[in-house]
This record gives sequence, structure tokens and C-alpha cells, in this order.
Amino acid sequence: MRKTMEQIVLEGQAAKCESLEELYLVWQMMQQMEEEPYGATCYGEIEQRSFHIDGIVSPEDYNGTLFILKETNMRKFIQQGQTMPVISDVRKQVASGKSLTGEVEYLDYLAGMQKIVNEQFYKNTAKSSNLKLLKQLAVLYVNKRGGKGAADDISMQYGQYYIEFIKTQIRLLKPKTIVCCSDEIFRLIVMEVFHNKKQKKNQEIYMKWKNLVVGDVFLADSNFRPTSNEEHAAIRVVRMWNPAYRVNNGQYVSVDEYLKEFERRVTAETMEMTEKNS
Repeated sequence: MRKTMEQIVLEGQAAKCESLEELYLVWQMMQQMEEEPYGATCYGEIEQRSFHIDGIVSPEDYNGTLFILKETNMRKFIQQGQTMPVISDVRKQVASGKSLTGEVEYLDYLAGMQKIVNEQFYKNTAKSSNLKLLKQLAVLYVNKRGGKGAADDISMQYGQYYIEFIKTQIRLLKPKTIVCCSDEIFRLIVMEVFHNKKQKKNQEIYMKWKNLVVGDVFLADSNFRPTSNEEHAAIRVVRMWNPAYRVNNGQYVSVDEYLKEFERRVTAETMEMTEKNS
């Protein structure tokens, strides 16, 4: 998945963007210039110029929680034989709590996790409706073109290819808590956005875990540098299952089971940090 000189120049421009609107324009130009994306960073049934605008759902209500998911669901468009590019603002769908096109999934999961983050990290126990909770968060899809729920590497390959754009988007969102909804997303974000990686003599690159990941939570300071000191931590990155996670016999995990696991992970981190500092 090589890049042309023009694309490398665009990556440099992306790093200098001072607004999400500016970033999205450069991002869409980059997508259009990509050579032979099909089968690598784009599904054959999805037009390569398709782009999903994501980010802060409601600027007035945003409290610093960012959820990162793999892709929007384009199956409905594929079934309809859509051949034109799909440009969609998924923030409106999240804010409304429903997605008529089916692009935005797992809204109950996001609202439930937002409630737990409020209680465990922000010490906010006020009761809120799912719609109000959804307006407090930001959402980022790794694959801006969208996908079809396939068990393959295309969306994560997209994320690696466009990682400079993802880095800039996360910095512009200024999150306090990042919830990565899959192990693959957690590794991508922690290694590339927070530069938490090391190269062995055999050139293998791996993620650093010791003293930096407490249970399922990674800490970083305001400059996006890893830290093991909670007092210096400005950002928490939480590792969570993909909402499409399945257990024995191919059964999906229910919303309640999923949220119980999420609460266990963030509660365990809070307890370990309290014991460490006592």
C-alpha cells in the first residue's frame, strides 16, 4: 500500500490542520488519490470516495469521552446496489439515537459505557437518558469509508494507512477518556497515537505494556506521552471488546453482559490506582 509524493504531502498538511472541517477536506482528497484501494483499504462494493463524518456529537454537551469503533455499517447501501459515493454525517444519527440507514450501530452500548465512564472517572452519578448520554460523547470510526461487518483486515489496514489523519483527529477532539472498541484498535491507538512502541533487533515492532497498562487501561499525559503516574495522566485509554463480540456457538454478547464487562474493566483500574497511590 504505497503512497505517492502528493499523498505524503497531504499527510503533512493533515498534521497542521487546526479544525476538523479542514482535516476532513484533506482526508477526502487523500482518499480520492489512493491508488488501488480495493481489497486493501476499501471493500469492492463501496465507492472509494465514500466518507463518514464523525467526531463530537454535541459541542455543548461533550465531556471528553471518545469512543473509537472499527467502521460504519454499509450493508444496506450494498444490498441496494449503491454505486455513487456515500457522504454521511454520522454525528446526527448518534444525536438522534437512531440510524435509519443502519450505518451507526450499538448506540445502546455507547450510552451504557458513557454512563459508566461518568460514574467511575468523572464522579458524575446524575441520572441521564440515553439521548443525553449520547450527546456527551464523540465517536471516531477507524475506516471512514465504512465496511460490512466482515472478519477481515481491511478496516484496520485503512487505519494504518490513514494513521496520520487519525492522530490529528484525536488531538483536535482533546479527549480525556478514549474507549477502544477492540483489541486491534487499542494496539493501533496506543502504539501509533501515543508512540508507545519499541523495535527489537530483528526489526519487529511491539507495544510496551510493563508499568504502562494497568489491567485494560493505558495512561498518557497532556502531550500524548505514556505515563505510569496517575497524577500526571490527562488521558485514559480503555481496551474493550468489539460490540460485535461473540462467545460460544457464535452467540453475540448481550448489552447487559457487555456493559458488566466494561464496568469491571474500568472499576478494576480505579481500584488498582487507588491501592498504588495509598
